[in-house]
Amino acid sequence: MKQHKLHIAPMMGWTHRHFRVLMRLMAGECALMYSEMVTAQSLMHGDVEHLLAKSDSEGDVVLQIGSGDPDLLANAMQVSQSYGYYGFNLNAGCPSNRVQGADIGACLMKKPKKVRQLMQTMLDATAHPVSIKTRLGIDGVDSYAFIKAFVSEIQDIGCHHWIIHARDAWLQGLSPKENRSVPPLRYEYVYQLKQDFPHLHITLNGGLTDLESVNEALNHVDSVMIGRAAYQNMPLIHQVGNSELTYTQAIQAYIQYAKSMLTEQQVKIVLAPLISALIGYNGAKAHRRILSEVRSKADALSALSVIQDHLESKV
Repeated sequence: MKQHKLHIAPMMGWTHRHFRVLMRLMAGECALMYSEMVTAQSLMHGDVEHLLAKSDSEGDVVLQIGSGDPDLLANAMQVSQSYGYYGFNLNAGCPSNRVQGADIGACLMKKPKKVRQLMQTMLDATAHPVSIKTRLGIDGVDSYAFIKAFVSEIQDIGCHHWIIHARDAWLQGLSPKENRSVPPLRYEYVYQLKQDFPHLHITLNGGLTDLESVNEALNHVDSVMIGRAAYQNMPLIHQVGNSELTYTQAIQAYIQYAKSMLTEQQVKIVLAPLISALIGYNGAKAHRRILSEVRSKADALSALSVIQDHLESKV
């Protein structure tokens, strides 16, 4: 398995194929991208091409799958094998009510034997890397013993990559948004996991919003996963990564990509990553406003050319 020190977290509404292209430009090859979560149920009944399509320009991408059903998961693994994903990840950390109802996400932490079965299904289905993304505990459990026992129950089947969001998931009383900030961070539990299971690849997720916190975490674990800061503080991705492009060059490259990908139906989704990236120069605020207001492909192409000309004049 390649050693990617930086992982871009799976985020619904964000880590679609266009966002992943911009992240690759910003981060270089040291980063591992993740898809938005795709449920095994949707791969049984939905538009598989729409759900799984990716491009070579995204580089290494992991498909995150949500499932609590081994049979559906086996089907999901089978249909996704031909789409060129670097690896596959089981979502055992999402706290939303919707996924709980489908026996997906953090509620699986109550069922380590089922998680073991699900992970075995994934491992049996592919030769590509398989990983799990989880929380430290659920419903106010504040004990290192809980996460240690959970990992111990599963890791010996060959699940060697663990992505730990360093908070509990409170399945009752908190919204998904609140679950990203209200439960306290327990980095020390994740660091202890690495000491107790040194053969595992441990990735720390949660609250990493600046270069100092990222570098400190990398002193204790194998890699870091950055979530909301990937779009709220995009220069951080450029700082942590190893891109051969400057920040401005990465933006310019994405503008060229956006021009080639725009359709009347895709204007908003193609431009959204760029809007987040336009910071740190005179005129950036106006450029963000212009892009946020476009409604057609023609308007978008015109706005992109204006921004491109402005950036080129600054080089």
